[in-house]
Amino acid sequence: MIRYLLLITLFFSFVGFSQVNKVDQKGWKQGPWVKYYPDNKVPIYQGQFKDNKPFGEFRYYFPSGKVKAIIKHQLKNQLSDALYYFENDQLMSAGRYKEMKKDSVWINYNAQGFILSKETYSMDKLNGLKVTYYLEGQGEGKEKVLTIENYKDSMMDGVFESFFVQGLNKEKGTFVKNKKEGEWLTYYNNGVITSRCTYRDGLQQGWAYGYDAKGKLLGKVMFNKGIQLKGEELDKYLEFCKQKGIDPNN
Repeated sequence: MIRYLLLITLFFSFVGFSQVNKVDQKGWKQGPWVKYYPDNKVPIYQGQFKDNKPFGEFRYYFPSGKVKAIIKHQLKNQLSDALYYFENDQLMSAGRYKEMKKDSVWINYNAQGFILSKETYSMDKLNGLKVTYYLEGQGEGKEKVLTIENYKDSMMDGVFESFFVQGLNKEKGTFVKNKKEGEWLTYYNNGVITSRCTYRDGLQQGWAYGYDAKGKLLGKVMFNKGIQLKGEELDKYLEFCKQKGIDPNN
């Protein structure tokens, strides 16, 4: 009887194995698939295909056998919801793919479970807000924003803000295609402006002003295309701007 049961077990094991990792006459993957690490004990991934496209739940593993990722594929709309994990079982990131390209808000965590950032993607490029967070305070359930950035096609484009841990502005300005543009302000942690300057095409241009913690002007320096001007060179430049009717801040 035992021998009979063993034969049945071996038979069904063989049948199940024979139905895995199959391709059709076109060479397309069909049905359940499993790929193993070199030791042939732990799978790299397991899931299933239909007409060479993944569908349903795929699981990926570390060599230790711990789950590395769970991705659920939808065939009709080509959307895939993904969860990635650290080897300590802590969630590392979560988001959605469209046609296997990031296409949603992705949330990223550290190995202790604290949120690091939220990033907005469209077809694998950063488009929209990216918010990063302080780790401080998250143990008490408080998320404190470190930076807010805006992106277009993975280039910083739009308002940028950074913050002190208590929530007040630390720096504020605008990027255009990864370059600083226009007025930029930095602040003391009491909310008072510490410096004010202007950028053109990523280079400081015109007067840059510095202030003390009470808002009193400490001094100013002139920049032209990112180069600080002093002494006779500064006098010549200001006279040139005056004669040509040019605003040195532009």
